[in-house]
Amino acid sequence: MSVEKRSLLFLFGLLVVLYLTKITPFLDEYTMGRFTVWTLLAYGGLWLVLPYLRRTDVQVLDWSLLAFYCLNLLSVSWAKNFGEAIFTSQKYLLLFVGYYVLRHLLAEGKVHRDQMAKLLLGLSAFVVVLTTYQMAQTYLSEGLGGKAIYKVISLSGHKNLAASYLFLLLCLNIFFAIRRPKAPWFYWLLGFQVLLLLLLRSRAVYLALGTSALISGGYYLTSSISLRRLALRRVLPFALLLALFGGLLIGNTGVGKDYLRHLNPDTYLTSGSGSERLFVWYKTWDLIVDQPWLGCGSGNWKLLFPSKNLSGGYRLQEKDVVFTRVHNDLLEVWAEVGTLGLLLFLVIFGWAFAAAVDRLRRGKLVDQQEGIVLIATLVGYLVVSFFDFPKERPEHQVLLSLLLAIAAFRGKEWLAKRPAYFSLSPTARHKGSLILSFVLLVNLPICYYRSVANISGEKVIVGMATRDTKLMITHARRGHSIWYSVNPTVIPLKWYEGLAHYYDGDYAAARAPFAAAYVLNPYNFNVANNYASTLVQLGEYEAAIPLYLQALEINPKFEEGMFNLAFSFFQMKRYPEALEWVNKVETNQEKKAVFLQNIRSAQQ
Repeated sequence: MSVEKRSLLFLFGLLVVLYLTKITPFLDEYTMGRFTVWTLLAYGGLWLVLPYLRRTDVQVLDWSLLAFYCLNLLSVSWAKNFGEAIFTSQKYLLLFVGYYVLRHLLAEGKVHRDQMAKLLLGLSAFVVVLTTYQMAQTYLSEGLGGKAIYKVISLSGHKNLAASYLFLLLCLNIFFAIRRPKAPWFYWLLGFQVLLLLLLRSRAVYLALGTSALISGGYYLTSSISLRRLALRRVLPFALLLALFGGLLIGNTGVGKDYLRHLNPDTYLTSGSGSERLFVWYKTWDLIVDQPWLGCGSGNWKLLFPSKNLSGGYRLQEKDVVFTRVHNDLLEVWAEVGTLGLLLFLVIFGWAFAAAVDRLRRGKLVDQQEGIVLIATLVGYLVVSFFDFPKERPEHQVLLSLLLAIAAFRGKEWLAKRPAYFSLSPTARHKGSLILSFVLLVNLPICYYRSVANISGEKVIVGMATRDTKLMITHARRGHSIWYSVNPTVIPLKWYEGLAHYYDGDYAAARAPFAAAYVLNPYNFNVANNYASTLVQLGEYEAAIPLYLQALEINPKFEEGMFNLAFSFFQMKRYPEALEWVNKVETNQEKKAVFLQNIRSAQQ
């Protein structure tokens, strides 16, 4: 098989097949399946593509990505939860392998770059059609105003992630089109992408799109005469036509007010989304202060975040909503792998920017165009990362690996002056592939055990809804392993097993799984509360009280915990303390009155 065919198979799998992977029986429909596909494709890239290329080398950006992965892998040793730490770490290994293979394909020749350009265009067309179809369905049934737009999720699971993916595709299409002839339909595709980005109402993408447009537009208008003419004759008329058409379309969809409100930055801080993000960032900073240099371990932020208590987070306290992402990738990296990890993360983008600036300084017009588009895209990605979590999703990481590969592959002349740049001999290339393949073997148990656990977790939820305790116990045990012990909402599978026994009234059997769940996640107030309630049912009031107090320290508005704590003090005849906790209840006045009456009667 020729190198071109090998390359096409690899690229088709990485860009198209991986994005299409969505496994409905999984609790985690979008991430786990794509992680598995990317692992298989990584092996394909290492053994079916790299050995057949004319030349391979190592650059500074390669070392930076490898160092960042190694730090995350090392953090597994101090992370509280092994399964989440190793899963997140191996995502960064896949990012490196994808970047490394793509960089060498770009450097290999024009045919591979043309393959990427065509596949990206085809993928963009598919995403545009799918998103437009979902948007039309939503518009016809509920309109696009208010919360209805959240039903337009494409194949990303959330409208904001769908928007950021469209944004990256838009930028990459523009980059590859610079050296290629452009048909009229190409501009229509770009226009539809921009319209969909506006209709999806993601503030992070609005800001990324506006920032990228200002950077590229400002450079075009203030640089050479040829670029200024290009901007005024081609880009500006197209932008004005798009703005006019977009304004008419948005004005007739009933989302005009929502659109204007989302464009107004003053409304963001007062919105529920903005205030929640600020709350999460503030609490994340407390975690960073506790472990500033090495962090809490890769993938472990979501377990430790509630330890700083949930006071001030309305939905987290009142609605039992669980945050599993910081909604700021830089803060998440800082919290999980410390200041050292944040510096490495910034170095990766720093080198990419340096290579883009080097391309911008060259005399050729196409190099300048590529350089400014690359800079604008990198800035846009960082803007999105500041408000959302693109690094969590494999499809976003694939586009990031391509973006970094683009930044590095044309930077040879500049990077070659540095001692960290050297060519690899065939023997060294073979050894490097062997080492990476060996480390990738870790992904195999991750894929197997997490896939089994995802299917079991879905059945546990069904059992919980139908009170089928046998189903809950069977699949909670089947899904639990060192590779997967907490579900996507950070609830230990052992908790579901304990809950099933509790439903059956078998409190002695519930004790062990609840205790195991508490060890796995002591910062979930429901886990602590249920473990304590089981001890109460067994008459162990003294042991239950510290657990109730911890649950209330995490969530001071947890009124069920207040009643449970009051009941424990009541059973121990410590009536003043029971009264103290009942009097803290603010909403459930009927139950509060019953408790107060019983306590006062007992005192008398």
